[in-house]
Amino acid sequence: NDLNTSDMHPFIHPLSAAVDPAWEARSDWDIYKGLAKVFSQVSQEVLGVEEDVVLTPILHDTPGEMAQAIDVKDWVRGEVEPIPGKTMPAISVVTRDYPNLYARFTALGPLLAKAGNGGKGISWNTEHEVTALGALNGVRGEGAAHGLPKIETDIDAAEVILMLAPETNGEVAVKAWEALSKATGREHAHLALAKEDEKIRFRDIQAQPRKIISSPTWSGIESEKVCYNAGYTNVHELIPWRTLTGRQQLYQDHLWMRAFGEGLVTWKPPVDLKTIVGVKDLRPNGNKELVLNFLTPHQKWGIHSTYSDNLLMLTLNRGGPVVWISETDAKAGGIVDNDWVEVFNINGALTARAVVSQRIKAGMMMMYHAQEKIVNTPGSELTGNRGGIHNSVTRTVLKPTHMIGGYAQQAYGFNYYGTVGANRDEFIVVRKMAEVDWLEGPLTTHLPMEAAQ
Repeated sequence: NDLNTSDMHPFIHPLSAAVDPAWEARSDWDIYKGLAKVFSQVSQEVLGVEEDVVLTPILHDTPGEMAQAIDVKDWVRGEVEPIPGKTMPAISVVTRDYPNLYARFTALGPLLAKAGNGGKGISWNTEHEVTALGALNGVRGEGAAHGLPKIETDIDAAEVILMLAPETNGEVAVKAWEALSKATGREHAHLALAKEDEKIRFRDIQAQPRKIISSPTWSGIESEKVCYNAGYTNVHELIPWRTLTGRQQLYQDHLWMRAFGEGLVTWKPPVDLKTIVGVKDLRPNGNKELVLNFLTPHQKWGIHSTYSDNLLMLTLNRGGPVVWISETDAKAGGIVDNDWVEVFNINGALTARAVVSQRIKAGMMMMYHAQEKIVNTPGSELTGNRGGIHNSVTRTVLKPTHMIGGYAQQAYGFNYYGTVGANRDEFIVVRKMAEVDWLEGPLTTHLPMEAAQ
Protein backbone atom coordinates (compact mmCIF):
# COMPACT_ATOMS: atom_id res chain seq x y z
CA ASN A 1 0.00 0.00 0.00
CA ASP A 2 1.45 3.34 -1.06
CA LEU A 3 0.68 6.78 -2.48
CA ASN A 4 1.38 8.20 -5.91
CA THR A 5 1.29 11.82 -7.06
CA SER A 6 3.61 14.50 -8.42
CA ASP A 7 3.96 18.27 -8.63
CA MET A 8 2.42 18.21 -12.12
CA HIS A 9 -0.40 15.82 -11.34
CA PRO A 10 -3.61 17.10 -9.68
CA PHE A 11 -4.74 13.78 -8.19
CA ILE A 12 -3.40 11.55 -5.44
CA HIS A 13 -3.67 7.84 -6.25
CA PRO A 14 -3.43 4.76 -4.04
CA LEU A 15 -1.17 1.83 -4.80
CA SER A 16 -2.88 -1.20 -3.28
CA ALA A 17 -1.86 -4.84 -3.17
CA ALA A 18 -3.58 -6.83 -5.92
CA VAL A 19 -2.69 -10.09 -4.14
CA ASP A 20 -1.00 -10.93 -0.86
CA PRO A 21 2.76 -11.62 -1.10
CA ALA A 22 3.32 -15.27 -2.00
CA TRP A 23 5.11 -17.75 0.27
CA GLU A 24 7.89 -15.93 2.16
CA ALA A 25 7.70 -12.75 0.08
CA ARG A 26 6.94 -9.52 1.91
CA SER A 27 6.06 -5.96 1.00
CA ASP A 28 8.81 -3.32 0.94
CA TRP A 29 7.45 -1.83 4.17
CA ASP A 30 7.57 -5.17 6.00
CA ILE A 31 11.07 -5.91 4.66
CA TYR A 32 12.52 -2.66 5.99
CA LYS A 33 10.55 -2.99 9.21
CA GLY A 34 12.03 -6.47 9.67
CA LEU A 35 15.54 -5.20 8.97
CA ALA A 36 15.09 -2.43 11.54
CA LYS A 37 13.90 -4.92 14.16
CA VAL A 38 16.79 -7.35 13.69
CA PHE A 39 19.33 -4.53 13.45
CA SER A 40 18.08 -3.11 16.76
CA GLN A 41 18.53 -6.49 18.42
CA VAL A 42 22.01 -7.14 16.99
CA SER A 43 23.32 -3.59 17.41
CA GLN A 44 23.20 -3.80 21.21
CA GLU A 45 26.31 -5.99 21.06
CA VAL A 46 28.47 -3.33 19.40
CA LEU A 47 26.52 -0.06 19.16
CA GLY A 48 24.65 1.98 21.70
CA VAL A 49 23.70 5.64 21.67
CA GLU A 50 26.28 7.22 19.38
CA GLU A 51 26.94 10.73 18.12
CA ASP A 52 27.74 11.47 14.47
CA VAL A 53 29.11 14.67 12.96
CA VAL A 54 26.94 15.44 9.93
CA LEU A 55 27.62 17.93 7.14
CA THR A 56 24.56 19.62 5.59
CA PRO A 57 24.77 21.40 2.21
CA ILE A 58 24.07 25.11 1.96
CA LEU A 59 20.38 24.84 1.15
CA HIS A 60 18.00 26.66 -1.15
CA ASP A 61 15.25 28.66 0.62
CA THR A 62 17.44 29.33 3.66
CA PRO A 63 19.52 32.39 4.63
CA GLY A 64 22.56 30.35 3.64
CA GLU A 65 21.55 30.37 -0.02
CA MET A 66 23.12 33.83 -0.31
CA ALA A 67 26.36 32.71 1.30
CA GLN A 68 28.44 32.96 -1.89
CA ALA A 69 26.44 35.41 -3.97
CA ILE A 70 29.40 37.60 -4.97
CA ASP A 71 32.25 35.22 -5.72
CA VAL A 72 33.37 31.62 -5.24
CA LYS A 73 36.21 31.01 -2.81
CA ASP A 74 37.51 27.65 -1.59
CA TRP A 75 38.45 27.35 2.08
CA VAL A 76 40.42 24.16 1.34
CA ARG A 77 42.85 26.23 -0.74
CA GLY A 78 43.11 28.90 1.94
CA GLU A 79 41.18 31.45 -0.14
CA VAL A 80 38.73 32.13 2.68
CA GLU A 81 38.14 31.17 6.30
CA PRO A 82 36.14 27.92 6.79
CA ILE A 83 32.82 29.14 8.22
CA PRO A 84 30.14 26.42 8.57
CA GLY A 85 26.98 27.33 6.69
CA LYS A 86 28.69 30.11 4.75
CA THR A 87 31.95 29.04 3.13
CA MET A 88 31.50 25.33 3.82
CA PRO A 89 28.64 22.95 4.70
CA ALA A 90 26.85 23.42 8.01
CA ILE A 91 28.03 21.11 10.80
CA SER A 92 25.76 19.45 13.34
CA VAL A 93 25.97 16.61 15.83
CA VAL A 94 23.27 13.95 15.44
CA THR A 95 22.47 11.37 18.10
CA ARG A 96 21.93 7.81 16.81
CA ASP A 97 20.07 5.52 19.20
CA TYR A 98 20.82 2.23 17.45
CA PRO A 99 19.19 -0.18 19.95
CA ASN A 100 15.94 1.78 19.58
CA LEU A 101 16.03 2.01 15.78
CA TYR A 102 12.99 -0.26 15.45
CA ALA A 103 11.01 1.66 18.05
CA ARG A 104 11.73 4.88 16.19
CA PHE A 105 11.08 3.33 12.77
CA THR A 106 7.56 2.36 13.83
CA ALA A 107 6.59 5.68 15.41
CA LEU A 108 6.41 9.35 14.49
CA GLY A 109 9.43 11.44 15.43
CA PRO A 110 9.20 13.79 18.43
CA LEU A 111 10.28 16.97 16.62
CA LEU A 112 7.08 17.38 14.57
CA ALA A 113 5.18 18.34 17.71
CA LYS A 114 7.95 20.73 18.77
CA ALA A 115 9.45 22.19 15.60
CA GLY A 116 6.53 21.74 13.20
CA ASN A 117 6.68 20.98 9.50
CA GLY A 118 7.45 22.98 6.37
CA GLY A 119 9.25 23.26 3.09
CA LYS A 120 10.72 25.77 0.64
CA GLY A 121 11.58 28.32 3.29
CA ILE A 122 8.32 28.35 5.28
CA SER A 123 7.15 26.35 8.30
CA TRP A 124 4.02 25.91 10.38
CA ASN A 125 2.87 24.33 13.63
CA THR A 126 1.75 20.67 13.42
CA GLU A 127 0.95 19.94 17.06
CA HIS A 128 -2.75 19.46 16.26
CA GLU A 129 -1.97 17.03 13.42
CA VAL A 130 0.33 14.97 15.64
CA THR A 131 -2.49 14.63 18.18
CA ALA A 132 -4.90 13.63 15.41
CA LEU A 133 -2.44 10.98 14.18
CA GLY A 134 -2.26 9.55 17.68
CA ALA A 135 -6.05 9.21 17.71
CA LEU A 136 -6.01 7.63 14.23
CA ASN A 137 -3.03 5.24 14.47
CA GLY A 138 -2.79 4.84 18.24
CA VAL A 139 0.21 5.81 20.38
CA ARG A 140 3.18 3.95 21.82
CA GLY A 141 2.60 3.03 25.44
CA GLU A 142 6.24 2.52 26.40
CA GLY A 143 9.83 2.58 25.22
CA ALA A 144 11.84 5.16 23.30
CA ALA A 145 8.75 6.31 21.35
CA HIS A 146 6.43 6.51 24.37
CA GLY A 147 3.41 8.71 23.68
CA LEU A 148 4.15 9.11 19.97
CA PRO A 149 1.77 8.05 17.15
CA LYS A 150 2.37 4.53 15.84
CA ILE A 151 3.51 3.72 12.30
CA GLU A 152 3.07 -0.05 12.40
CA THR A 153 1.80 -0.70 8.88
CA ASP A 154 2.27 0.71 5.41
CA ILE A 155 -1.21 2.23 5.66
CA ASP A 156 -0.18 3.93 8.92
CA ALA A 157 2.79 5.44 7.04
CA ALA A 158 0.47 6.65 4.26
CA GLU A 159 -1.84 8.20 6.86
CA VAL A 160 1.10 10.12 8.34
CA ILE A 161 1.81 11.69 4.96
CA LEU A 162 -1.87 12.42 4.29
CA MET A 163 -2.33 14.03 7.71
CA LEU A 164 0.77 16.24 7.58
CA ALA A 165 0.77 17.31 3.92
CA PRO A 166 -1.03 20.53 2.96
CA GLU A 167 -2.06 18.86 -0.31
CA THR A 168 -4.25 16.34 1.55
CA ASN A 169 -5.19 18.19 4.74
CA GLY A 170 -7.09 21.45 4.21
CA GLU A 171 -6.36 22.73 7.71
CA VAL A 172 -2.62 22.32 7.11
CA ALA A 173 -2.94 23.96 3.69
CA VAL A 174 -4.46 27.08 5.27
CA LYS A 175 -1.66 27.19 7.86
CA ALA A 176 0.94 26.82 5.11
CA TRP A 177 -0.51 29.67 3.05
CA GLU A 178 -0.67 31.84 6.17
CA ALA A 179 3.01 31.09 6.81
CA LEU A 180 3.84 32.25 3.29
CA SER A 181 1.78 35.41 3.83
CA LYS A 182 4.17 36.41 6.61
CA ALA A 183 6.97 36.51 4.03
CA THR A 184 5.08 38.18 1.17
CA GLY A 185 2.85 40.54 3.15
CA ARG A 186 -0.13 39.41 1.09
CA GLU A 187 -3.15 37.24 1.94
CA HIS A 188 -2.96 33.82 0.27
CA ALA A 189 -5.09 31.58 2.51
CA HIS A 190 -8.15 32.14 0.29
CA LEU A 191 -6.65 29.55 -2.06
CA ALA A 192 -7.37 26.78 0.47
CA LEU A 193 -10.12 28.13 2.75
CA ALA A 194 -12.87 26.40 0.79
CA LYS A 195 -11.25 23.05 1.61
CA GLU A 196 -10.12 23.80 5.17
CA ASP A 197 -12.35 21.04 6.57
CA GLU A 198 -11.21 18.43 4.04
CA LYS A 199 -8.95 15.66 5.31
CA ILE A 200 -8.20 12.90 2.81
CA ARG A 201 -7.70 9.43 4.30
CA PHE A 202 -6.14 6.38 2.65
CA ARG A 203 -9.50 4.59 2.46
CA ASP A 204 -10.89 7.64 0.63
CA ILE A 205 -8.39 7.39 -2.21
CA GLN A 206 -8.78 3.61 -2.34
CA ALA A 207 -12.43 4.21 -3.16
CA GLN A 208 -11.61 6.97 -5.65
CA PRO A 209 -8.52 9.07 -6.50
CA ARG A 210 -8.94 12.54 -4.98
CA LYS A 211 -7.84 15.95 -6.21
CA ILE A 212 -5.17 17.49 -4.04
CA ILE A 213 -5.55 20.84 -2.27
CA SER A 214 -3.69 23.99 -3.37
CA SER A 215 -0.43 24.27 -1.47
CA PRO A 216 2.46 26.78 -1.39
CA THR A 217 4.79 23.82 -1.83
CA TRP A 218 3.91 24.01 -5.55
CA SER A 219 3.55 27.03 -7.81
CA GLY A 220 0.27 25.92 -9.42
CA ILE A 221 -3.20 25.78 -7.89
CA GLU A 222 -6.00 23.23 -7.88
CA SER A 223 -9.17 24.90 -9.10
CA GLU A 224 -12.38 24.11 -10.95
CA LYS A 225 -11.67 27.15 -13.14
CA VAL A 226 -7.92 26.90 -13.77
CA CYS A 227 -6.01 23.84 -14.96
CA TYR A 228 -2.77 23.16 -13.11
CA ASN A 229 0.13 25.11 -14.57
CA ALA A 230 3.47 25.93 -13.01
CA GLY A 231 4.16 29.52 -11.96
CA TYR A 232 0.46 30.42 -11.61
CA THR A 233 0.74 31.66 -8.03
CA ASN A 234 3.87 33.68 -8.78
CA VAL A 235 1.97 35.60 -11.46
CA HIS A 236 -1.51 35.91 -9.94
CA GLU A 237 -0.65 35.98 -6.22
CA LEU A 238 2.44 38.16 -6.76
CA ILE A 239 4.66 35.66 -4.95
CA PRO A 240 8.35 36.32 -5.71
CA TRP A 241 10.09 33.74 -7.86
CA ARG A 242 12.61 31.72 -5.87
CA THR A 243 15.63 33.25 -7.62
CA LEU A 244 18.41 35.70 -6.85
CA THR A 245 16.30 38.59 -8.18
CA GLY A 246 12.84 37.34 -7.19
CA ARG A 247 11.90 37.48 -10.86
CA GLN A 248 12.03 35.07 -13.78
CA GLN A 249 15.76 35.04 -14.35
CA LEU A 250 17.35 34.18 -17.68
CA TYR A 251 20.89 35.45 -17.13
CA GLN A 252 23.03 33.50 -14.65
CA ASP A 253 25.99 35.67 -13.67
CA HIS A 254 27.65 33.09 -11.44
CA LEU A 255 31.37 32.80 -12.10
CA TRP A 256 31.18 29.11 -13.01
CA MET A 257 28.23 29.60 -15.37
CA ARG A 258 30.12 32.34 -17.19
CA ALA A 259 33.26 30.21 -17.31
CA PHE A 260 31.30 27.45 -19.06
CA GLY A 261 29.72 29.94 -21.46
CA GLU A 262 26.28 29.27 -20.00
CA GLY A 263 25.37 32.66 -18.54
CA LEU A 264 22.44 32.59 -20.96
CA VAL A 265 20.63 29.54 -22.30
CA THR A 266 22.80 28.16 -25.04
CA TRP A 267 23.03 25.16 -27.31
CA LYS A 268 26.07 22.94 -27.16
CA PRO A 269 26.78 19.98 -29.40
CA PRO A 270 26.67 16.48 -27.91
CA VAL A 271 29.85 15.34 -26.21
CA ASP A 272 31.50 12.43 -28.00
CA LEU A 273 32.11 9.88 -25.25
CA LYS A 274 33.90 7.46 -27.61
CA THR A 275 31.27 4.75 -27.28
CA ILE A 276 31.03 3.70 -30.94
CA VAL A 277 34.57 2.68 -31.91
CA GLY A 278 35.05 -0.97 -31.04
CA VAL A 279 31.44 -2.11 -31.48
CA LYS A 280 30.33 -0.80 -34.87
CA ASP A 281 30.60 -3.60 -37.43
CA LEU A 282 32.02 -5.87 -34.71
CA ARG A 283 29.38 -8.58 -35.25
CA PRO A 284 27.52 -7.73 -38.47
CA ASN A 285 24.11 -9.32 -39.06
CA GLY A 286 23.75 -8.34 -42.72
CA ASN A 287 21.79 -5.13 -42.07
CA LYS A 288 23.13 -1.60 -42.30
CA GLU A 289 24.35 0.01 -39.07
CA LEU A 290 23.62 3.70 -38.41
CA VAL A 291 25.23 5.97 -35.81
CA LEU A 292 22.67 8.29 -34.19
CA ASN A 293 22.46 10.66 -31.23
CA PHE A 294 20.42 8.94 -28.48
CA LEU A 295 18.08 10.85 -26.15
CA THR A 296 15.95 9.48 -23.29
CA PRO A 297 13.29 12.07 -22.32
CA HIS A 298 10.39 11.67 -19.91
CA GLN A 299 7.40 10.14 -21.61
CA LYS A 300 4.00 11.68 -22.21
CA TRP A 301 1.89 8.71 -21.15
CA GLY A 302 3.21 7.85 -17.72
CA ILE A 303 5.33 8.79 -14.73
CA HIS A 304 8.53 6.75 -14.96
CA SER A 305 7.27 3.17 -15.39
CA THR A 306 3.92 3.85 -13.69
CA TYR A 307 0.79 3.79 -15.87
CA SER A 308 2.56 2.64 -19.06
CA ASP A 309 3.38 -1.02 -18.36
CA ASN A 310 -0.23 -2.16 -18.14
CA LEU A 311 -2.31 -4.08 -20.65
CA LEU A 312 -4.37 -1.08 -21.80
CA MET A 313 -1.38 1.19 -22.48
CA LEU A 314 0.67 -1.62 -24.00
CA THR A 315 -2.24 -2.48 -26.30
CA LEU A 316 -2.61 1.15 -27.38
CA ASN A 317 1.12 1.32 -28.11
CA ARG A 318 3.33 -1.50 -29.45
CA GLY A 319 3.07 -4.02 -26.63
CA GLY A 320 6.60 -3.51 -25.35
CA PRO A 321 9.68 -1.27 -25.58
CA VAL A 322 9.93 1.14 -28.51
CA VAL A 323 12.48 3.58 -29.92
CA TRP A 324 11.60 6.51 -32.16
CA ILE A 325 13.52 7.15 -35.38
CA SER A 326 13.13 9.65 -38.22
CA GLU A 327 11.75 8.65 -41.61
CA THR A 328 15.04 9.68 -43.21
CA ASP A 329 17.23 7.51 -40.96
CA ALA A 330 14.80 4.59 -41.10
CA LYS A 331 14.92 4.61 -44.90
CA ALA A 332 18.73 4.76 -44.86
CA GLY A 333 18.88 1.76 -42.53
CA GLY A 334 16.23 -0.32 -44.29
CA ILE A 335 13.94 -0.04 -41.25
CA VAL A 336 10.15 0.17 -41.52
CA ASP A 337 7.66 1.01 -38.81
CA ASN A 338 7.31 -1.71 -36.14
CA ASP A 339 10.52 -3.53 -37.12
CA TRP A 340 12.55 -5.01 -34.28
CA VAL A 341 15.83 -3.12 -33.99
CA GLU A 342 18.92 -3.44 -31.85
CA VAL A 343 20.53 -0.36 -30.28
CA PHE A 344 24.03 -0.68 -28.83
CA ASN A 345 27.41 0.85 -28.02
CA ILE A 346 30.27 -0.07 -25.68
CA ASN A 347 28.01 0.53 -22.66
CA GLY A 348 25.44 -2.13 -23.53
CA ALA A 349 22.58 -3.10 -25.82
CA LEU A 350 18.79 -2.90 -25.95
CA THR A 351 16.12 -4.31 -28.24
CA ALA A 352 12.87 -2.58 -29.17
CA ARG A 353 10.38 -1.98 -31.94
CA ALA A 354 10.97 1.03 -34.19
CA VAL A 355 8.43 3.85 -34.31
CA VAL A 356 9.16 5.65 -37.58
CA SER A 357 7.95 9.23 -37.28
CA GLN A 358 8.23 12.51 -39.16
CA ARG A 359 8.36 14.20 -35.74
CA ILE A 360 11.88 12.92 -35.09
CA LYS A 361 14.80 14.94 -36.40
CA ALA A 362 17.22 13.13 -38.69
CA GLY A 363 20.40 12.11 -36.91
CA MET A 364 18.78 11.30 -33.57
CA MET A 365 16.94 8.46 -31.88
CA MET A 366 14.63 8.82 -28.90
CA MET A 367 13.54 6.31 -26.28
CA TYR A 368 11.13 7.42 -23.58
CA HIS A 369 12.70 6.42 -20.31
CA ALA A 370 11.58 3.73 -17.85
CA GLN A 371 10.26 1.17 -20.30
CA GLU A 372 10.89 -2.01 -18.38
CA LYS A 373 12.61 -5.01 -19.96
CA ILE A 374 10.22 -7.38 -18.16
CA VAL A 375 7.58 -7.00 -20.89
CA ASN A 376 8.01 -8.37 -24.42
CA THR A 377 11.78 -7.89 -24.81
CA PRO A 378 13.74 -10.28 -27.06
CA GLY A 379 17.41 -11.15 -26.84
CA SER A 380 20.22 -9.04 -28.26
CA GLU A 381 22.08 -10.43 -31.28
CA LEU A 382 25.23 -8.68 -30.08
CA THR A 383 25.33 -9.87 -26.46
CA GLY A 384 23.23 -13.04 -26.49
CA ASN A 385 21.41 -11.76 -23.39
CA ARG A 386 17.98 -10.21 -23.18
CA GLY A 387 17.84 -6.63 -24.42
CA GLY A 388 18.30 -3.92 -21.81
CA ILE A 389 16.54 -0.66 -20.96
CA HIS A 390 17.11 2.96 -22.02
CA ASN A 391 20.06 3.36 -19.65
CA SER A 392 21.79 0.22 -20.94
CA VAL A 393 23.53 2.34 -23.57
CA THR A 394 24.12 5.48 -21.50
CA ARG A 395 26.66 6.39 -18.86
CA THR A 396 26.58 8.92 -16.04
CA VAL A 397 28.68 12.06 -16.49
CA LEU A 398 28.81 14.68 -13.73
CA LYS A 399 28.29 18.27 -14.87
CA PRO A 400 30.35 20.79 -12.85
CA THR A 401 27.74 23.56 -13.04
CA HIS A 402 25.40 21.30 -11.05
CA MET A 403 27.83 21.60 -8.14
CA ILE A 404 27.30 25.34 -7.62
CA GLY A 405 26.04 26.14 -4.13
CA GLY A 406 25.21 29.10 -1.91
CA TYR A 407 23.85 31.12 -4.83
CA ALA A 408 20.06 31.52 -4.52
CA GLN A 409 18.34 29.16 -6.96
CA GLN A 410 21.68 27.46 -7.56
CA ALA A 411 21.83 26.13 -4.03
CA TYR A 412 21.26 22.51 -3.09
CA GLY A 413 17.68 21.29 -2.73
CA PHE A 414 16.91 17.59 -2.39
CA ASN A 415 15.42 16.22 -5.63
CA TYR A 416 15.60 19.68 -7.20
CA TYR A 417 19.10 21.06 -7.56
CA GLY A 418 22.39 19.34 -6.99
CA THR A 419 24.98 17.15 -8.63
CA VAL A 420 23.18 14.74 -10.92
CA GLY A 421 24.27 12.37 -13.63
CA ALA A 422 23.77 13.89 -17.08
CA ASN A 423 23.14 10.63 -18.94
CA ARG A 424 20.65 11.69 -21.59
CA ASP A 425 22.99 12.56 -24.44
CA GLU A 426 24.81 9.64 -26.05
CA PHE A 427 25.70 8.11 -29.41
CA ILE A 428 24.52 4.65 -30.40
CA VAL A 429 24.56 2.19 -33.28
CA VAL A 430 21.16 1.01 -34.51
CA ARG A 431 20.40 -1.78 -36.96
CA LYS A 432 17.44 -3.90 -37.96
CA MET A 433 17.50 -7.30 -36.27
CA ALA A 434 18.05 -10.25 -38.59
CA GLU A 435 16.58 -12.75 -36.14
CA VAL A 436 14.28 -12.13 -33.18
CA ASP A 437 15.19 -14.62 -30.45
CA TRP A 438 12.96 -14.70 -27.36
CA LEU A 439 15.50 -16.86 -25.47
CA GLU A 440 12.82 -19.37 -24.60
CA GLY A 441 14.57 -22.50 -25.86
CA PRO A 442 16.70 -24.90 -23.79
CA LEU A 443 19.87 -23.27 -22.49
CA THR A 444 22.94 -24.75 -24.16
CA THR A 445 26.43 -24.67 -22.69
CA HIS A 446 27.91 -22.32 -25.28
CA LEU A 447 25.29 -19.58 -24.79
CA PRO A 448 25.83 -16.82 -22.20
CA MET A 449 23.48 -17.00 -19.24
CA GLU A 450 21.10 -14.31 -18.09
CA ALA A 451 22.47 -12.14 -15.29
CA ALA A 452 19.78 -13.46 -12.92
CA GLN A 453 20.87 -17.04 -13.64
